Amino acid sequence: MAGLRLEPLGAVWAAFSPASGETQLLNDESAALLEWLLEAKVPGDADAAARVFASDTGLDVATLRLRIEQAWPVLVESGLVRSGER
Repeated sequence: MAGLRLEPLGAVWAAFSPASGETQLLNDESAALLEWLLEAKVPGDADAAARVFASDTGLDVATLRLRIEQAWPVLVESGLVRSGER
């Protein structure tokens, strides 16, 4: 999304949404998901993200999918991503 900014801020991440004009504080998991979506430049889904993160972290895909599915609504509600862009 054009104008979206994501910056580390101590133990959290600050994410500015041009859609809402607001800045949200995100945990590491939500920030990683947002970065992955931005870098992919194509719509992603929880399964694809979980597979990528599993290979990077060594955690199991099912656990990561659950964490992603929990983070997704926060990103949508804050205007950081649009529905259908995961």
